[in-house]
Amino acid sequence: MIGEKTIVVGLDGAHFELIEPWIEAGELPNIERAIDNGVTAHSQSVLPPVTSPNWKAYATGKNPGKLGIFWWENVDMADERVYYPDERKSTNTEYWELIGEQSSACVVNVPTTYPPRTSAAMVVAGAPDGADSGYTQPPELEAELRDELGYRVTKETPITSQPDAAAAEIIDLIDLRFRAGKYLLNQYDPNFLQITTFYLNSLHHFFWDDEQTLRGWTVVDDHLGEFLDAGYNVVLMSDHGATEIETVFHINAWLEREGYLISDMGMIKALSSAGITAERLIDVTSRLGVRRLAKRVTPRWILDRIPTKGGEVSRERKTVNINWNKTTALASGQGPVYIDSEIADYESVRSSLIEELSSLTGPDGKPIATAVHRGEDVYDGPYLDEAPDIVVEQRNGIHIQGGLGRSEVFTKPEADGWYGENKRDGLFVGAGPDFTTGSIEEFSILDLAPTLLHLHGCAVPADMDGTVRTAAFSEDSDTLERAVERIERDLHEDGSESQNTEDNEVRSRLQDLGYLE
Repeated sequence: MIGEKTIVVGLDGAHFELIEPWIEAGELPNIERAIDNGVTAHSQSVLPPVTSPNWKAYATGKNPGKLGIFWWENVDMADERVYYPDERKSTNTEYWELIGEQSSACVVNVPTTYPPRTSAAMVVAGAPDGADSGYTQPPELEAELRDELGYRVTKETPITSQPDAAAAEIIDLIDLRFRAGKYLLNQYDPNFLQITTFYLNSLHHFFWDDEQTLRGWTVVDDHLGEFLDAGYNVVLMSDHGATEIETVFHINAWLEREGYLISDMGMIKALSSAGITAERLIDVTSRLGVRRLAKRVTPRWILDRIPTKGGEVSRERKTVNINWNKTTALASGQGPVYIDSEIADYESVRSSLIEELSSLTGPDGKPIATAVHRGEDVYDGPYLDEAPDIVVEQRNGIHIQGGLGRSEVFTKPEADGWYGENKRDGLFVGAGPDFTTGSIEEFSILDLAPTLLHLHGCAVPADMDGTVRTAAFSEDSDTLERAVERIERDLHEDGSESQNTEDNEVRSRLQDLGYLE
């Protein structure tokens, strides 16, 4: 490696389509500089194109079938439950751990890294599934960041009811991530630094290309200039892209209409009709400062039946509102569909569902999906039996909503909901002494871990699915001369205990951010 250091800037939900008009208008001069003087490519996310599983897939170089993570929720039809996949118990090595063993590495705010486990890398775990305590490795780093920077992990302001205030807080958090990364760079001098801006995608979701989103990107651009000026290897990458929503497809409403899903929503519909919704309760209790207290004292059977403004419930709340004996299929948001594998005509039902979803059109007469896959065609690994039976690859402009309880199958984006949705196309930009210039062929997000390992002279674990993309490197870089070394790597086991962040309001954060209804 020629460059002294590598700085990776993770941009959740970033894609060229959104930022090109701002670049042309001169709003993002440092990103333009990186693109003009570096190498660019479109990257493809794993399915579905969502923060979870894509950040973990990026960190490990492995597809979700090797991780057991397929969205923010997993569905177990046999045990009749919808549950949060325990990403934090993953024993798969994350590539910066290998760089840390060989030299030094520091990672700030990558989602799905909470709680950070013991390793050679310095880690500041990220939102939205993190918490504001126990988020650093080594543990004493937490107090240092708090004292020096006032560091915090999570957003507090509800975005659906207080959008302007939430946007201001998000922009402040984006700035804080970079200030933390620069502080660690100056204090500890790592050879590898990753700074990730998860909440940037919340701006895409709720504001799309409005002024609030541009302000967030301007903060990124301002900080980027310092890294480029220093002559480091600088990588811009995203877990997936984003696109504007035209139509919301309520997939469980469609499954219920077609007879695949039977729910019991009587009380939920009554609460919804009375104007009692999760958004209203979150807003009121947040303004009164009693949100956590209200959650603790309210009986679980009531919490499980409080609907959103659209009359829906989600995740484990689905569990108590489904007639499992009569239900054949159940969907999550943004693509995964699960089928009861114990039914006698399982394969026939799956084939019928694939055919029906493939031919289904929205109000505009266009298909809702670009492809509908069998789970085993897009995943492989030891967790394949936990994978969704079907994965719908939604067309750009379609947002598949996975809540339960809607009567309408198609709706327009709601005024206080998402305007931007994820898509598979993400971005990659590499600038600096080890990178070439121009554009290269599209590659998978799984290729980034082995490519960055090779850049740093590290061997690549043999069970990584990605490949080293040498086309990204300059002819002057020694990375082209070195053969790619593959090693057998034992799974990471450090005795770290998973922490139940359900009690720390992970579910509420995901609901507020629009992932769960």
